[in-house]
Amino acid sequence: MLKAILEQADEAIYAASKPEHRYQVKAHRSRTLTTLWGEVTFTRTYYQDKTNSSYHYLLDEWLGLDKSTHIEPFCRARLVTRSADVSYRKYVALTTPARLSGQSVLQSIRKLGTIPNQAAVMPAAKPGIYKVYVEADEDHVAMQKGHAKEMKLINVYETKVPVCQGRRKLLGRRTFSGWETPSQLWPAVNRYIQQTYGTEQMPEVVIKGDAAAWIKSGTEYVWNSTHVVDGYHDSQYLRKIAGKGTSTALYEALKANDCEAFVKEVQRKLRKSPQREKAIRDGYQYIMANWEGIHKALTQPDAASSTEGHVSHMLSDRLSSRCMGWSPIGAEQIARMRTYIANGGNLEAYARKQFTAHRQTMKPEVNQEILKKEWSRRKLPYCIMGPLSRPRSKILRVAVSRIILSSEASKVKLVGNLVA
Repeated sequence: MLKAILEQADEAIYAASKPEHRYQVKAHRSRTLTTLWGEVTFTRTYYQDKTNSSYHYLLDEWLGLDKSTHIEPFCRARLVTRSADVSYRKYVALTTPARLSGQSVLQSIRKLGTIPNQAAVMPAAKPGIYKVYVEADEDHVAMQKGHAKEMKLINVYETKVPVCQGRRKLLGRRTFSGWETPSQLWPAVNRYIQQTYGTEQMPEVVIKGDAAAWIKSGTEYVWNSTHVVDGYHDSQYLRKIAGKGTSTALYEALKANDCEAFVKEVQRKLRKSPQREKAIRDGYQYIMANWEGIHKALTQPDAASSTEGHVSHMLSDRLSSRCMGWSPIGAEQIARMRTYIANGGNLEAYARKQFTAHRQTMKPEVNQEILKKEWSRRKLPYCIMGPLSRPRSKILRVAVSRIILSSEASKVKLVGNLVA
């Protein structure tokens, strides 16, 4: 049916362009497109423009099809969307019965480009919120060449609300990710906080994370911010000091902000277990270097962090939880697609818009009134449904007659109605 509709549209375009004597027919050539339903092969007319000797496939231009692609935009957008969750080859089988390679999906992602962190619609300004939380961490992504790289992840939110027992949800969440340096990533976070919450007064910002230099440097770029070490790393290094013994005294000294008592307890652990000297000293040095941030984390209930869970869900689940090797651009594109979805964006709609952006420059110059009339003469009139004994149904007549050729918006609808 799609083949018949496209070829009849080509005939209508020929009839509409013939009275103007502008285009000369040079050949009739076939083209194969991969769609959501499989491969469609159709024949269209090849023209030469007599005014400037250029060559055109008017049907391709009317449909807005790039001459170099063999995957139509709606199928390409669906492939890109699902590749954010599953492997390239796996989702080819879930998208179309046509045979496509994982390389075809990879090329589609490259054509989409890297989605900016700011691409999703910005939320409305929220004055009156005077405390905002930022959780930052990174995922170690294996590269195809060289050592693993750290993919950064930052979540900005207002508060946490309980969903069920042991589970909470971030309210007003906005996600940022990428390879960027702190001097590039943190200013973007600061601009978002200012635009969303700083309309009247800049809120207090609490940055949660481990003691990595790039996370601690956030206080240099984000206004009115302080750094708090998340509880996971607190307990990790306290256990290093305590070993198999109790860590209660260490926790109490940190909560009381009693550095002297903490040092005495560490010395006692060291005398008791000299064979663990390296582990105890590593934990001690980490705690002392981040004393203020750890003390705040233990004394402020709202400083509880869930950074590790976010990294696992947002990045590791697709990038590093299985044995994979990525290129830097490929890993960042996948991370940004997942970030765009997390920020409330419709990835498939975004991909469709990007893949059809060239439509504005592809406008066949034919008389639209004649084209509409010629198309009406070529509508598919009937479709037999079921056994021959049943009466004919005019289902297709109504569906096909809806294809209006008078505007660019209707051309987008054509592909949508036929393919999606």
